Amino acid sequence: MQGLRILDEIRWHDHWSSEVGRKLEIRDSSNDLYVFDPRHSREDILSVLKDVPGELFQLFEVVEAPEEDCDYLADSGQCYKKIH
Repeated sequence: MQGLRILDEIRWHDHWSSEVGRKLEIRDSSNDLYVFDPRHSREDILSVLKDVPGELFQLFEVVEAPEEDCDYLADSGQCYKKIH
């Protein structure tokens, strides 16, 4: 699965979040992280973000993880580990 982390919430525009939510299925989220449905490729996500400056976000692969191996805790309570 792909995770999208918003790096600069001040410069991030709400309409970008709306566009992401309208065009892609978000499986889980937290304050600054969207976890996308596995059917969405990195390229799919980047095509939706084409107008967003690259320094405002980070896109990386995540997997569900146990609590002791958690990099991100989503609002659902599910832990995710970033794949390097």
